Amino acid sequence: MKNCYVLALLPLISSCQTSTISDQDAETLIIETLQQETRYFCERDLLKWEEQWSKQPFVSKMYAGNIEFKEFSGWEAIRQNTVDHISDHPDPIPVPQVDQAYTVTVFEETALVMYAKMGEQGPIREMRFMVKEGEKWKIARMQTIH
Repeated sequence: MKNCYVLALLPLISSCQTSTISDQDAETLIIETLQQETRYFCERDLLKWEEQWSKQPFVSKMYAGNIEFKEFSGWEAIRQNTVDHISDHPDPIPVPQVDQAYTVTVFEETALVMYAKMGEQGPIREMRFMVKEGEKWKIARMQTIH
């Protein structure tokens, strides 16, 4: 008799299951978010750039180079740094091309991404920590090394 109840409930249970996307699909969505964030920053489109970032309290951004180191913790500090940068440099700039393939490692609702691109002063290496919020992947940590 118990088996009859299980068999009767099986279609209902299977219809309630949520679909999961593969790591490959997640990688595609993550890379798309990263490319949009870079494009919107270069185009100086602050509103669309903001959409690519998580607003969680733990977000952070870091730049390191030969003579400078800057780190911003929290969404408001990250946003204000970008507002100031766009104010100081309002003209759009070319979108840099990624020279090295993205290395994406997905850990269920988070991911780590590494890649490199050529900047005006030479190669730039980037690491991004991503979080999944709803159906979208958002940037939670950015590390840029010149």
